[in-house]
Amino acid sequence: MDEYSELEELIQYKFKNRELLHSALTHASYSSNFEKRNANEKLEFLGDAVLNALITFMLYEKFKDRDEGFLSNARSYLVKRETLTEIGKRLKIENYMKFEDSISPYDSKVISNMIEALIGAIYLDGGIRKTRSVVRKLFSPYFDEEKLEQKNPKNVLQEYTQKQFGLLPKYRCIKKGKNGFQATCKVGKEFLAKGTGRTKKEAETEAARNLLKVIVPNSS
Repeated sequence: MDEYSELEELIQYKFKNRELLHSALTHASYSSNFEKRNANEKLEFLGDAVLNALITFMLYEKFKDRDEGFLSNARSYLVKRETLTEIGKRLKIENYMKFEDSISPYDSKVISNMIEALIGAIYLDGGIRKTRSVVRKLFSPYFDEEKLEQKNPKNVLQEYTQKQFGLLPKYRCIKKGKNGFQATCKVGKEFLAKGTGRTKKEAETEAARNLLKVIVPNSS
């Protein structure tokens, strides 16, 4: 058994190309070689797209009687950073990662990115059907209809502030280096919160979630 065998058993997929698996689990900071450093980030990019497509199809297949609004909200819940982080922790992904000492393997952003890179690597190694099988296994515990009903924080905040204050939330998003974005969410002159994320959407969602904790009773 090699260093990745236990992980392969957990995801029930054995790689033909071990270099793909190695690249997926090697943080970009670990190598000074541009090509190797770039490999992890490209797999993450691919995995993000593949995951979104597969989750969309699985939701459409499972909830045939639900409308687009539910499906869209459910997909956001399933592919959000927190869900990916939970999956990564269940797999103990940090035990298989290569990273610099300055990087925390327990950081939510690092873990979620590694899961996406892993999915990208499985897709390149085994194709869409094998990837779908792995994604179904990893995400099936989260296909709970009650949890999937939970609304996007941005929508909840907008509904609340319109009703209570007659105001809409205002978002401002800036690029924060190569690691993502930072957003502020403001309602009137009194309420302000910040959020970060890999994309503008993630950063704004986190800012809205943080503001909800401040202005909406029992929202957390």
